[in-house]
Amino acid sequence: MTEMRTIRSAFLFALLVLSACAGPRTTVVLLPDSDGGTGSVEVSNAAGRQTIDKPNLAVQVGNKEAKPQSPAVMSETEISERWGAVLRVAPLAPKTFYMYFQFGTDKLTLESQAQFPRIFEELMRYPAAELSIVGHTDRAGAAAVNARLSLKRAQATQRLLMAAGLKHSRVEVLSHGENNPLVPTADGVAEPRNRRVEVTIR
Repeated sequence: MTEMRTIRSAFLFALLVLSACAGPRTTVVLLPDSDGGTGSVEVSNAAGRQTIDKPNLAVQVGNKEAKPQSPAVMSETEISERWGAVLRVAPLAPKTFYMYFQFGTDKLTLESQAQFPRIFEELMRYPAAELSIVGHTDRAGAAAVNARLSLKRAQATQRLLMAAGLKHSRVEVLSHGENNPLVPTADGVAEPRNRRVEVTIR
């Protein structure tokens, strides 16, 4: 039995692994997500193991007595010919946008306001989109105040999206306060990258 183990970090995006049998042989291919990012996959059995960690790398395995072959790049053409039909119906991976805020407020930075067209462009790719809007703060200030501020940021982002034309009713608005920082810091530290809302499309 061939074992496939997926290894990911917080900065790696979702990956898609396809397994197909051509006779007794199994092929595992690592495909990038829409942003070009990948994680890594370890393919192992009793005879040995191989790791693939770059886009379109493939490993073939004959049976449990045979060591997985050395990774090799598979062409886009071959991937399309073998699994094109599956890829066309596969669900899209979630897409997250990070919206940053001015210190102590629910006012977006100008750079983050400029992301709204990209969010709407991405929404068009999802036939039945679900949207989650999660507010966060840095660790400057009291935790209770930050919990309220992060909710205000999430609600403000929702209002701005609706004012810009958002018509999706499946929207979840959450507040994480100063918990779950993007950049871990000591208490009391004002970290701009933690003053954010994460808008995720599924």
